[in-house]
Amino acid sequence: MSATLAVSVDRRRGLGLRVLFAFALLLLVAEPWRVPLFEPDEGRYSEIPREMLATGDWIVPRLDGVLYFEKPPLHYWTVALSFKLLGTTEVAARLPVKVASVGMAVLALLFARRRWGPRVGFLAGLITASSVLVVALARITIIDPSLSLALTGTIFSFVSFFEAAEKRDERGARRALFLLHLSAAAAVMLKGLIGLILPGGAIVLWIVLTGRWKLLPRLFSPWPLLLFLALTVPWHVLVAQREPSFLRFYFVHEHLDRFLKSEHRRGGSSLYFVGVLLGGFLPWTAFLGRLRETWPGVRLAAWRDRPVEAFLWIWSILVFVFFSASQSKLITYLEPIWPAVAVLLALGIERAREKGADFRGNRWAAGVLLALLAGAALVYGFGAGYGPQFGVSGPAALAVLVLAVGALWQIALAEGLVGQTRRWRREPAVPLAAAWLLFVATLVVALPGVARHITPWPLVEAVLREKAPGDLLLQRGHYLQAVPFYARTLTPVSRLGWHELNFGQSQAPGSPLFPSDEQFAALWNGPKRVLAVVHRDHLSAFAVLPLSAHPPSILAVTPNGKHALLANR
Repeated sequence: MSATLAVSVDRRRGLGLRVLFAFALLLLVAEPWRVPLFEPDEGRYSEIPREMLATGDWIVPRLDGVLYFEKPPLHYWTVALSFKLLGTTEVAARLPVKVASVGMAVLALLFARRRWGPRVGFLAGLITASSVLVVALARITIIDPSLSLALTGTIFSFVSFFEAAEKRDERGARRALFLLHLSAAAAVMLKGLIGLILPGGAIVLWIVLTGRWKLLPRLFSPWPLLLFLALTVPWHVLVAQREPSFLRFYFVHEHLDRFLKSEHRRGGSSLYFVGVLLGGFLPWTAFLGRLRETWPGVRLAAWRDRPVEAFLWIWSILVFVFFSASQSKLITYLEPIWPAVAVLLALGIERAREKGADFRGNRWAAGVLLALLAGAALVYGFGAGYGPQFGVSGPAALAVLVLAVGALWQIALAEGLVGQTRRWRREPAVPLAAAWLLFVATLVVALPGVARHITPWPLVEAVLREKAPGDLLLQRGHYLQAVPFYARTLTPVSRLGWHELNFGQSQAPGSPLFPSDEQFAALWNGPKRVLAVVHRDHLSAFAVLPLSAHPPSILAVTPNGKHALLANR
């Protein structure tokens, strides 16, 4: 191949990665038509900011009018600001997590490009933006994408800091140190001490392994440290002054107990996050073996000689082990390592490509994975009837077709049946990403229809249609968290049971927000029209005294049959 042709091929490769990266970012933020809020997280993380705006209290978070100290307020603040700009809508509620997801991909791109060139950079950004875990969490208003962005900023800033320090670039080191403390402060204000424990642990372990002890005291430089304290301490002090119960619940229950005890009912196997890693990195799971190209090895000298890769590995392993050991496990907990692993994977793929790898095994693995997904989409979309049931038969059929063609294309590339030029043999990312992103596009189109059937939206629609000024809106047996958000009002809850509202309930004894059976019956049988969202386990109570004085009318039922909307007249 001539030098001119080689440059032309490299440019085309680069253009393909850039176009696919831009398409992946577009899919992260796209939300065609209305997608109702998912229970329970989206209802909760939308209602708390709505109540902040309604009450004007931006210091003490409240859910359904009672104290809610499970998380710091930064995510609530960003959603509340989004509401002020765009209105109290689902799109506004999700805007901060979409921005955070895009931010993670951009940080991965910039970090990798600066150190290993534009090809590795755009591939790292593409892997981050297109991985199924990031794509899925970008569509739900939860804290984890914002936390992942803040933690990624922290660890990438630390790398920039130690690189600048070793080059004696004092200005660059100082700038990176300020960014490190700013990002760490954001992480703390998003999810508490985990924003310090995880990056701090990785930094200390890396310093121990690489022997760079001189860096440790510089991390506590006065002005960056003052910035961190100024951003994190005031809110904690203000809340503690206003609510004496805050400190113990927040630091003991939400930090120590969450890690050490199983009372949060989020347990799982010690191998839980192995499945999260393998499934969450689709479609790039087929290439995870290429991470070996970036593994420093078993010799300590190699970890010292390759400090950037060593730190990314330490960060990823530490987070994985930490949450695997925890008694509280959720899929979302592992997202903070995604940009770091994406950078390592992109670097591993590029190193293998430069060595002349043909990626035959990776392509076969990718083809098999896409074929399995096509089969699952066919079985569930049409064999089980979910496509017609959700009104998404067209997108479901297109998803099956895209996955099937993508699988055949990967296998054909692996066997040399197509793309026999040197360019295609050594270009593993573009064909896979193109097929995968087309599949993701079909999911984005199908999401509104699916969401209307797997969320309480039919019940919410009935509430919005039926509730007139002066009507009471209550809940019994459970707290559907999207209902007060859409109704724009607090909803008293009777017979709550185990729930995240329990702490707030304990701090407000005798509150009308938690009526007793007698109080609920008095309201139901009173002069006002009452709408009640009732868990199915409590429906039978409305057939006997004292509630039978006003036999209920069933106005709506959630698609899963767990909740019904009743009216007393």
